[in-house]
Amino acid sequence: MSASPVEHIVVLMMENRSFDHMLGYLKAVNPAINGVTGNEWNPDASLNPPAHVSVSNTAGYLDLDPDPGHSTPDVTEQVYSGPNATVPPIGTNLGFIQNYAGKFTGAIRDPQKIMRLFAAQKLPALWTLAQEFAVCDKWHSSVPGQTWPNRMFVHAATSDGNLDNKLHAYDISTIYHSLEDAYRTWKIYFHDIPQALALTRLRVDLFRDRFQLFSEFLEDAKKGDLPAYSFIEPRYYNFLFKHANDQHPNHDVSLGDVLIADVYEAVRNSPLWEHTLLVIAWDEHGGIYDHVYPPDHGVANPDGKNCADPPFDFQRLGIRVPAVFVSPYIPKGAVDSTQYEHASVPATVKKILGLPDFLTNRDAAAKTFEDITSLGQPRQDTPAMLDRPALAARIAARAARLPFLFTPMQMQEGIAAGEQSNVPLNEYQNSLVELASAIAASGRAGMMSVAAAPKPNTEHEGAQHVRRFSAEYFGLQ
Repeated sequence: MSASPVEHIVVLMMENRSFDHMLGYLKAVNPAINGVTGNEWNPDASLNPPAHVSVSNTAGYLDLDPDPGHSTPDVTEQVYSGPNATVPPIGTNLGFIQNYAGKFTGAIRDPQKIMRLFAAQKLPALWTLAQEFAVCDKWHSSVPGQTWPNRMFVHAATSDGNLDNKLHAYDISTIYHSLEDAYRTWKIYFHDIPQALALTRLRVDLFRDRFQLFSEFLEDAKKGDLPAYSFIEPRYYNFLFKHANDQHPNHDVSLGDVLIADVYEAVRNSPLWEHTLLVIAWDEHGGIYDHVYPPDHGVANPDGKNCADPPFDFQRLGIRVPAVFVSPYIPKGAVDSTQYEHASVPATVKKILGLPDFLTNRDAAAKTFEDITSLGQPRQDTPAMLDRPALAARIAARAARLPFLFTPMQMQEGIAAGEQSNVPLNEYQNSLVELASAIAASGRAGMMSVAAAPKPNTEHEGAQHVRRFSAEYFGLQ
């Protein structure tokens, strides 16, 4: 095969949505996709009499409150119908309603929402890209668990034996170190705080300018100055007029669709378009229904480390997540049913960019997707612009005009307008607050005020905390 046309790889990783939830109904458009027929179901024991509840294409942007369960015991219950079930060769995927109902206290508030999937018109950017380029219908999260370990796999092909959303000292090598050693450029672009800073070896002065705000990604793409590898983190907090766009329940999914459109258009209209591969994926399924059974075993333990609580040997993948590949060298409407996982990213980066070594046993064994760019010549019919959900587009446009840190007057305006989010921090947000505080307390000059700040309790307070940290750490205005 001839050399890959790809010289730049861009990865956008969103939060906590399953394949069926986001793209399952795309099967009606392209029968080759392993999506839903509409007959898939789960039992609901709360009904009198108990009944089967089928999937529907009625998902709303703000449906899932409280946040569905996605710890390893939750996933075990969702797939095998019990939190302590013995993992058989094939699961049933009949425990999603049962698990979600168990997340409520007091009166049950419609656990059937976990079976609601998105219709095409709700996600115009994502669905357009899935039809214009390639959709992967067999990309699984790297572990049947939460955000932190799964995001570690995309960076390092291991979670260092950790399986939860608690803050750990991830003192491990990463794809960024491999790129650095090979004199290849890289950047991590973020909106409020980069979760990748949990990787302690990235916290060195040499790498500080490798972390940039998302606005810088737009500029780098426009100027044709993207690095060889770009990783994009979404906004994890609602902060007044800057609403979260990560799609984590219960954040507005439509704002994430706008982010997807923004990233695509930046790449599509860049001078580097014909040499760039864009990968859009989600870190884990977020406890939301998917009909495909995850592989029960068959993947490599990365580094010989196991988790004790809960017991886990890192030889089992999680539930499917959406994944879309974008390049002018990809045939329109392609469906890739290769079994990928998050370690496929560093494995593919190694192959395309000619890095000398794999990171762990996991990426060494992972399937890679460099052959997705199979056309001999770049297509000339790819859309330059994408449709967006209209209201979300206006909200995102306003956010883009605002500075990273609000002035006191802007803060007052946002609070007066009822934009202050007083919901409790979710587990992931709380761990990002702890990350900011821990780095601030490590002794860097000028950051002790962040380390000494009272512990945030609400989303608004958490957003302020991590933004103050990022402003100090990266010298942002």
